[in-house]
Amino acid sequence: MIAPAGRKLGKYEIVRKLGRGGMADVYLAQDGENAQVALKLIEHADDADTRASIEAERRGAALQARLAAVDAHVTRVYDAGDLDGYFFVAMEYIDGQDLAELIKGRPLAVEFAADTAMAVAETLENAHHLQATIDGKDFQGIVHGDIKPKNIRIDSHGEVRVLDFGIAKALSLSRRLTRNEFGSVPYASPERLDTGDVNAQSDLWSLAVTLYEMVTGMQPYKAENTERLERVIRARIAPPPAPDPCPEALRRILVKAMAPDPEMRYATARDFAADLAAFRKGEPVKAAAEDMDATRRTFRPGEPDTEATRRGLRWGAGPNTAPGASTSPVSEETRATARKPAEAAVWPNVASVKKPAGKRTVALARAAAAVVGAVLLYAAWTMASGYRLYGHGQDLERAVETEQLSDLNQIWKQWTELSDGHSSSWLLRGPRNVVKQKFLEAAERVIASYRNDAQPLYEADWRRARLYLSRALEVSPDNTTRGDLRLCDGHLARINGTAHKNPAELDEAVEDFNEAQALLPRSPDPQLGLARVYVYGFKDIDKANAALQQASKYGYKLGMRDQAQLADGYRDRATRLLQDSHNVRGLPQERDMILRAEQDFQSALRLYQNVAPYGNSDDQIKDIEYELDGANFRLAQIADSDSEGAGK
Repeated sequence: MIAPAGRKLGKYEIVRKLGRGGMADVYLAQDGENAQVALKLIEHADDADTRASIEAERRGAALQARLAAVDAHVTRVYDAGDLDGYFFVAMEYIDGQDLAELIKGRPLAVEFAADTAMAVAETLENAHHLQATIDGKDFQGIVHGDIKPKNIRIDSHGEVRVLDFGIAKALSLSRRLTRNEFGSVPYASPERLDTGDVNAQSDLWSLAVTLYEMVTGMQPYKAENTERLERVIRARIAPPPAPDPCPEALRRILVKAMAPDPEMRYATARDFAADLAAFRKGEPVKAAAEDMDATRRTFRPGEPDTEATRRGLRWGAGPNTAPGASTSPVSEETRATARKPAEAAVWPNVASVKKPAGKRTVALARAAAAVVGAVLLYAAWTMASGYRLYGHGQDLERAVETEQLSDLNQIWKQWTELSDGHSSSWLLRGPRNVVKQKFLEAAERVIASYRNDAQPLYEADWRRARLYLSRALEVSPDNTTRGDLRLCDGHLARINGTAHKNPAELDEAVEDFNEAQALLPRSPDPQLGLARVYVYGFKDIDKANAALQQASKYGYKLGMRDQAQLADGYRDRATRLLQDSHNVRGLPQERDMILRAEQDFQSALRLYQNVAPYGNSDDQIKDIEYELDGANFRLAQIADSDSEGAGK
């Protein structure tokens, strides 16, 4: 369909395209009164699918208008009809962001996710019980049919709005579909994919998948293409439980809402919303009182509830495997039960054919069934592996959090073994965060010790902190950790550069500290490192003073070490000025150099007196007083000499 910007359809002028859903394109348009509307358009065509889609949209627009009158979350419908070769629906334009834009592969706050899902569930409850008469026909409830993040928008006022009831089909909450144009496969229930039935339960499943995606940042089912994704969902293998930091109560709600057995899910949107409301209030949720193992297991109609099935599809081999059972990820018994219903569902003719089939037909049917069985077996193995990985990750997380495992080397060893090939998996988010935090805390103790002047630090301390940070960065990269790593590099280069009087290493230290500051824009730590380089490496007290002043702007309060450091810098410069004055003895420059040295000695003296007896400040005070006496004596000599010269 082509509807370029500026084109007019009746009183509507197209501004820009907003998106596409099913067979319809949606545009931002201006109506004759300069009001913005969302204009849905379907081009008329003679094929059956287009005609069915338009009739569904026509009926859906009327039903959505009725629903919007009783539910503020629903987009209002202003007009609908046929215009210039198109069927159109003019709806309220909702400014804001849809959930797909907000998620973008990362989890949202669980409170926000629960509140949003609760609002959508309340809207679905209103829709499923809506009673309306359209064109003389009574409607007892409607379904949405395409609940997904793209159709849930958070408007500019922060309110939840549910978009696009245009595919509402139901007379009695059930309608068989012949294609998937009316819904999105990742959010379709197994029963919908099997039979095409769109009903209240399929809406609730779609909402559960959307909530799972909000909480985890990931869709519960993944596959290389749509065909395989359908097979994975239809296999009725429960998705992995939402990992931490998802609260246990919300995790239980998700497990119930996506249970393989429809009878174990929430019966109504009201029930779903009630459990979400209980979670938000901190009250017990209905899902928590149910058997998690029962809701997690793979469900297949007519399948015996064998222990082998539960064991194989939930965890595979491992601590839950019976003695003597196969150590493969999925047991042979499970493989058999996983294959049979799949063959019956995909190839019903094989079992029900009444006349003997030719050898070629039978062979083809068996080969096809084997392929399907292999796909389902792979899906089962993948999910079992995921459960196993998640379970081992939770074990490591608990061991670290409870300090049953506290040795950093052992923590690192277990993490690397666990995460081999899975380091970025969202199933390991909990242990990944805990392990990283342990190494960050260990490194921060070193950095904080320097910042607070708690104890002397040596090269080995900075190397140890650098190792911890490099491991934390390997677990999960971020700029703050990179900044702290550059900080450690700066201190190591500072120590070696100062000890070896190596300008190149000192330059490297300055570069590292400046890079750390860019990554840690409000941290005083890089400035503290720079100050030390400038005092003891480059002998530049002015730059050192500027660095410490900058640290103060970042909230750092100068301590005794910092004042003693500045005192060392002023005294060092004063001593060099006094020594250089000997080279110009008797010349006019001598007096100026001695006076400048005297000023620096006085600055150093005040600073040492502020921190005494810190460090060796008492000895430094005595030395400076001696140096000042010598400088004053020489200034007196110069003054006498100038007087004698003037008398002559």
